Amino acid sequence: MKIWLLDCDVDNYDNLTWKNDIDIDEVQTFDGRQKLMNWNPVQVKRMYDREFSNSPGLSSHIPIFDKKAVDTLKDLLIGNAEILQLDCEGWEFYAINVIKVLDCIDYDKSEYKTFRDGKRIMRFIKYAFDISKVKNEHLFKIVDEPLRRPFVSDEFRNRILENNLTGFKFELVWDSDKN
Repeated sequence: MKIWLLDCDVDNYDNLTWKNDIDIDEVQTFDGRQKLMNWNPVQVKRMYDREFSNSPGLSSHIPIFDKKAVDTLKDLLIGNAEILQLDCEGWEFYAINVIKVLDCIDYDKSEYKTFRDGKRIMRFIKYAFDISKVKNEHLFKIVDEPLRRPFVSDEFRNRILENNLTGFKFELVWDSDKN
């Protein structure tokens, strides 16, 4: 079993930016909290005039998918994320609000730096997961990093690759066969 960090290719495709100033506190609510019930599409706009991918960049911890990506991944998104429509000048994009936040780190096998208090984790150097807690999980964040990029399963990654979706990047962070 492999776990990947999900990212987007901001260098080779167009990206999105907030059309109006957005409150940083609002951006930080994409930390596992549900938003769908009170969601009003946020206005975004093109950053450049380049080709769009199926996953343009906006904010590192908020994946953005187009309709094709949502349709391709919908069964893996349900129960793990909310699909929040964005208002983008004739384009159909969605913010993927990951609401599945797991306490699944194997701290004995992980490497990380803590803040001075010695309790809170500042950043991970090496991730290790409790396989019993991530088995059959396809899209999630972890309790120690709810404002960072989400993790995805091999099945999630493979679905993207098999359907030739563009703009997605993956970083392998854990392989159960090697840990």
